[in-house]
Amino acid sequence: MSDHTKVLIIDDDEINNLICTKVINDYNSEFEVESVTSSARGLDYLEDLVQNNKEGLPDIILLDINMPTISGWDFIREYRKMMTAVESEKIKLFVLTSSQYYQDAELADQYREVQKLFTKPLTGEILDEISTYLK
Repeated sequence: MSDHTKVLIIDDDEINNLICTKVINDYNSEFEVESVTSSARGLDYLEDLVQNNKEGLPDIILLDINMPTISGWDFIREYRKMMTAVESEKIKLFVLTSSQYYQDAELADQYREVQKLFTKPLTGEILDEISTYLK
């Protein structure tokens, strides 16, 4: 992974966001980590970057799927409408969930935007695997 890898965490659990940020910073302190606590905030954050600062777009999105109001699956459908092919090709989206339902993994496979589904908690081993997608 490059020294300037930008990570966006989208999860309604603020404690999980803090833990993920710590794990990512321990993995590589040069990473730039942002987190938001809802899919709506994630979409707003990305839309602002698309319109005002495309260089600021994240390299990685870690997305929870079980969130109130707008689920992670809903986020992906809106994300798909917002991003150009070039932008969505640059960004590697991973589902990071506590869900143990095999149906969620099957559903994740149906979205071309999703690189892979991982089960929480985020670990250095998961980040090692994510890093292979950035090369």
